[in-house]
Amino acid sequence: MHSLESRINHESHESKISQIMQTSLIDLYGTNGYKSIIQTMIKESGKSEEEITRNYDIFADNVQGIFGKLGKSKILDPIKMEMSRIKNNQTDYTVMMKQIPNTKSARLLIADDEPHLLELYQDWLKFDNRHVITAENGLKCIEIYKKEYEHSKLNQLNNYFDVVILDHNMPELNGVQTAVEILKINPNQRIIFASGYVEKILSESLTKINKAIEIIKKPFSIEALDDMINNKTLLDKFEEINSNDKECISTKYTNAISILNNYHKR
Repeated sequence: MHSLESRINHESHESKISQIMQTSLIDLYGTNGYKSIIQTMIKESGKSEEEITRNYDIFADNVQGIFGKLGKSKILDPIKMEMSRIKNNQTDYTVMMKQIPNTKSARLLIADDEPHLLELYQDWLKFDNRHVITAENGLKCIEIYKKEYEHSKLNQLNNYFDVVILDHNMPELNGVQTAVEILKINPNQRIIFASGYVEKILSESLTKINKAIEIIKKPFSIEALDDMINNKTLLDKFEEINSNDKECISTKYTNAISILNNYHKR
């Protein structure tokens, strides 16, 4: 009897934790945000939604593995505070979320053929008053870019995209092909490639675009992408490489790959 009572209490506790986690996520990021976060965890962990949301340890491991420190402050800390409130039977409290350091407001255009990743990027990268637009393939990305760029010129506004983030493996046009068309419109546009093949994509960017492009290595966390977007030092180093017309492609490749390897080892 004691064993049955313990099991019932354990299941009741798990159910409460699951309810707290799901309710907190929906309150913080809405239903769509909740779905995109959970779908990413399912894909990365191979576990079901029920397994993830009913086991706090599995949930926390996934959050920190995918979202890094940002996930801790924006997801785990509010959930732990809610658990503590219920445990201590407190009726009045205010969820105090750790503030992310302020960054320059930016306009981001992100192209990826996986819808749940686009939702995730949009939900997480829109902090600090960022404006995030997404495209599901290379052709759509170019269409959006042309429209926004022409609108900016027409209204004499310097507000076209600060960063364009391109997944390399996309239907219609891949990342490098998309970058070629974007740079025809605006040769100064900053672009970041997302790929698991850093050396290959860097080589393609130098030979097909004649420009060293920043690359974030897959798989990566949202925190890592956020860091690269805000990393002025990395941007300056790549601009220095691209500004030196006297250097041959092989020298530019060697310098760029060294910078990227050091960056990804941090």
